[in-house]
Amino acid sequence: MRERTALQDWLTQQLSTGFAAFAGARLAATVPVEESLINELIGEALAAATAPPPGGPSAHASPLAGLDLAHLARLVRHARVLATSGVITLDFEIGVDERPGSATRPG
Repeated sequence: MRERTALQDWLTQQLSTGFAAFAGARLAATVPVEESLINELIGEALAAATAPPPGGPSAHASPLAGLDLAHLARLVRHARVLATSGVITLDFEIGVDERPGSATRPG
C-alpha cells in the first residue's frame, strides 16, 4: 500500500478545519490546456481504472484518496470550461469564507 505523503496529511488537516488558515483567500485563474494533454490524462485515468497495477489495487492510489472532495468542491465559487480548436480552457475561482466551516456556494 502506498504511504501517505506529508502533503496529503497537510491537505487533510486543512480540509478538516475548513481551510481556516486561509480565511478570506481568493484565487481566480484561467488555465488553457492543450487537447492532447487532456486526452493523455483521460487515457491514463481510464487505463488505471481498468487495469490494476501489478502491486495490487492500492499501488497507484490517487494522491486525493481519502480526502473529502465534496468539502473541497464547496470552495468553488465559479467554474467554466471553454473549448476551442485544440485547446480547453479552465476558468475558475475558489475562495475560503471568513468564518471557518461556512464555506458555501453563493445563491
